[in-house]
Amino acid sequence: MVLNRYRKNIDAILTKLSKPFMNIHPNTITLISFLLAFFAGLFYFLDYLLVSFLFIVLSSLMDAVDGKVARMRNLASKKGDFLDHTMDRYSDTAILLGIVFSKYATMWIGIFAITGVFLTSYMGTQAQAVGLKRIYGGILGRADRLVILIVLPIVQFFWWGYIFSITDWVLITFAILGHATAIQRFISSWKILS
Repeated sequence: MVLNRYRKNIDAILTKLSKPFMNIHPNTITLISFLLAFFAGLFYFLDYLLVSFLFIVLSSLMDAVDGKVARMRNLASKKGDFLDHTMDRYSDTAILLGIVFSKYATMWIGIFAITGVFLTSYMGTQAQAVGLKRIYGGILGRADRLVILIVLPIVQFFWWGYIFSITDWVLITFAILGHATAIQRFISSWKILS
């Protein structure tokens, strides 16, 4: 969505953020990012929303830093990229399951949200699997989701609720826009392949 367009603009900031991690192997940073995501989901489920917020921020930071450190140290490889994208899916799973099984979420909405998120990611990498470039764009990309997920625990902490909790509204957004993004990526790839 919006944030994917600004990837190049934040490169200087990302370089500064990455410098303290230059002595850590990028694959280790990737695994740390997943571990932090796991705790983010766990603490959301346990209703420690502000702690969950902290872990989502840290996980997102590590997720941004691992690739940058790999490039800065000339360690970028297909193997590292494969690990990174695999751990991204596990991180998405950990956070989303913690949210979906929390007291703030409605299960059936969460199921649609998770399938939307995974199909979005699948379409992006499937394009690459058939010889096209990997697709990051679309209505709701991973960067957009992470920003929403960072804000969610704070808003939910102060939310008094109406028909749905803010968590349900976010999951509804992920469900609708996730599937829309997957379809958008499919159509884009299909046109190129045709």
